[in-house]
Amino acid sequence: MLRALPFALPRIGLPPSTLLVGVVAFAYALPGLFGHDPWKPEDAIGAGIVHQMLEPGYWLLPYLAGELYTEDGPFYYWVAAVFARVAATVLGVDDAARLASAAAVISTLFLMRAAARELYGRSPADAAMLVLLGCLGLLIHAHETLGELGMLAGQALAWYAIALAPRKPRKAGVALGVGLAIAVLSKGPWAAVAPAMAAIAMPALSPHWRSRAALISLFEALVVFAVPVALWAAAIAMRMPQEGWAWLAAQWHSIGVPRFGDLLYDLKVLSWAAWPAWPIALYLLWDRRRMLSDPGLLFGLVATGLTFATVVGLRELREVHTLALLPPIALLAGAGVERLRRGAVHALEWFGAITFSFFALLVWLGWIAMMTGSPERIARNFAKLEPGHVPSFEWLPFAVAILLSLAWIWVLLRSERSPYRSVLFWACGATLLWGLIMTLLLSWIDYGKTYRPVAQTMAAALRKAYPAGVRCIESRGLGQSQRAALDYHAGIVTRRAELHGASQCPVLLVQARPDEDDQALAKTWKRIWEGNRPRDKERYRLYVRARRS
Repeated sequence: MLRALPFALPRIGLPPSTLLVGVVAFAYALPGLFGHDPWKPEDAIGAGIVHQMLEPGYWLLPYLAGELYTEDGPFYYWVAAVFARVAATVLGVDDAARLASAAAVISTLFLMRAAARELYGRSPADAAMLVLLGCLGLLIHAHETLGELGMLAGQALAWYAIALAPRKPRKAGVALGVGLAIAVLSKGPWAAVAPAMAAIAMPALSPHWRSRAALISLFEALVVFAVPVALWAAAIAMRMPQEGWAWLAAQWHSIGVPRFGDLLYDLKVLSWAAWPAWPIALYLLWDRRRMLSDPGLLFGLVATGLTFATVVGLRELREVHTLALLPPIALLAGAGVERLRRGAVHALEWFGAITFSFFALLVWLGWIAMMTGSPERIARNFAKLEPGHVPSFEWLPFAVAILLSLAWIWVLLRSERSPYRSVLFWACGATLLWGLIMTLLLSWIDYGKTYRPVAQTMAAALRKAYPAGVRCIESRGLGQSQRAALDYHAGIVTRRAELHGASQCPVLLVQARPDEDDQALAKTWKRIWEGNRPRDKERYRLYVRARRS
């Protein structure tokens, strides 16, 4: 095949160059940031917080549709709001805000590469970055407006600082303090527990970290960490002390005693979210089981163990919490790639190549069916899944999809034989598949996931009923992402009955099932509107108070 080409494709040397891993990282991080509305659940919540933060008086703590949002800190949303303020006129608020996600993901990737380089050397460092790129759990969340991404960047900086401490303790102390501060300000105090405990534990566990300068760097880190966190806390104490205590109390109550069911849940999520990192990491630990005191292996074990203990201790079971485990697991896996046996390398390599090629072909086939109506059965299935969607051809997404597909073929055909080819295939395959979905199928997905039409028709019904506007809307059963989307798209802010109790608001918004009867409301309320997204089971019903006869 290659001999028929009028030119020779350059070979891809392995381990890959810094330029190549940088190109892959940007190709991974950028598709999916632009060209769609905020999606349920996490992206809609994040966009709603940024939308609120752009209003005066809502920047110290995250707020969602007028209510304090206690699950995250403000740092990630500060960065997202800055991007939104600067680039909203060009990209729109939600697209511009997602640039913070790209910045956080790319920072995390390169910081973990730098940490692995300190611990294991250059080749395992490249492998660690590629393994992290290939993790399915990161792929799902890397393009959302999500506070956990800011936490990941802060933790990655802290992991790098600990790895750097034996060689450059002063620089490491500053980096550790900054990383811990970013983690706390992004997600809350629990986000800094694992890296902080690791920084304290490593000098006790390994002579590699046991030096006077390294110990002094811990005190430097404490000072650097304390300054921004104390300034933030002081600002809250002066401007909104009650909200600050409420946020801190919610953070405290988010941590509990680990239960066996929580452990099983997190392990189940990690079985796919940390693929292919966890099998490589386990193989490394087995292969070098008599050398676990090696500084690099010991650090990876401590980082993974402490992070896992922290995540299992969170009361609320959420798949997104396991994101914190991906960088330390990928760190171990990076050191294990070059030690894989030839059979394992080939199995991982070709499983990745065949899997991602197969699903990439399915995406192309689906796009062709939508554009041409053939194959008819596939086109009919796409239309059935999103009734009312009208596909349209766009040159830029098509060109990007072609470029990604050609790059994939180049990677498959011209990569040198090496243990690192297996993780290169996974990283590039994940980038290809995500890129194709976010170019060829983006408008189809957005049509079914956006709340914009529902919010706008609801707002029109409100304007018809109350031309002068309405100050109070009570809501029942409305989820966080729905509240965020209604505020973002239509400026509809509700007063939750679940939180505040029944009110005297003249308007009631109820999220209900299609078969849910509203006869109990008939004496007090009159329904003026009902709507839903295509294929959604959720129904949104708007009521006004019935006039007494």
